[in-house]
Amino acid sequence: MEIAGLYVLAYLLGGVPTAFVLGKLVKGVDIRGYGSGNVGGSNVFYHVGKRWGVLVAVLEIVVKGALPVYIGQYALGLDRSSPLLVGVPLLAVAGHNWSPYLKFQGGRGVGVVVGTLFAMSPWLFLAFMAVGLPGWAVTRSMGVWVLITLTLLPLWAVLLAVLRDEPTVLSFYCVGLLGLVVAKRLLSNWTPLPEGSRKRRVLFNRLFRDRDVDDRAEWVHRIPRSSE
Repeated sequence: MEIAGLYVLAYLLGGVPTAFVLGKLVKGVDIRGYGSGNVGGSNVFYHVGKRWGVLVAVLEIVVKGALPVYIGQYALGLDRSSPLLVGVPLLAVAGHNWSPYLKFQGGRGVGVVVGTLFAMSPWLFLAFMAVGLPGWAVTRSMGVWVLITLTLLPLWAVLLAVLRDEPTVLSFYCVGLLGLVVAKRLLSNWTPLPEGSRKRRVLFNRLFRDRDVDDRAEWVHRIPRSSE
């Protein structure tokens, strides 16, 4: 029963739409109608305010991502090698991506993913950052490098299991993370494809660029027609 309760807590805590709440409180806007439509820190950064975007990112990493894992480890005594613990971070990411408070709309899960990585395995967290941050710094394409780093994570997990005796179950956790993020990108927030667009092109952009259109600036800075 304790494990089941932790799973429910991880999903419900992960699902708390901090970006949506701050958008309403600070600017009176529904963040889902702006920019990417993502209920997360990056969208708040552009359309509500930089400091609010940073605050949302911190909450996603620390509270929604890391905290449920730490509760499992220190309150319930679950070891990092336990398959039961793997469900906790995956449910936290799923809650963020498909929030029960917003009719199963949500964010892309990157901040929560980072928080769970830090709590589950600092080594995997460092591997994620060591690949993703330089890639983003050179190309300024966050969507592409998040996908690359997540794709590499299962391989890093296997290597760490061999070289540093990290739990082998972490590789399944990494595969789960990749699956959740890919599913969210392709499904978006249940939004229809843009008018006049080719389905294959939109799905390609969603998967690899994490947006519906080719032009990043156009995507990031979109606003509702009534606000123009």
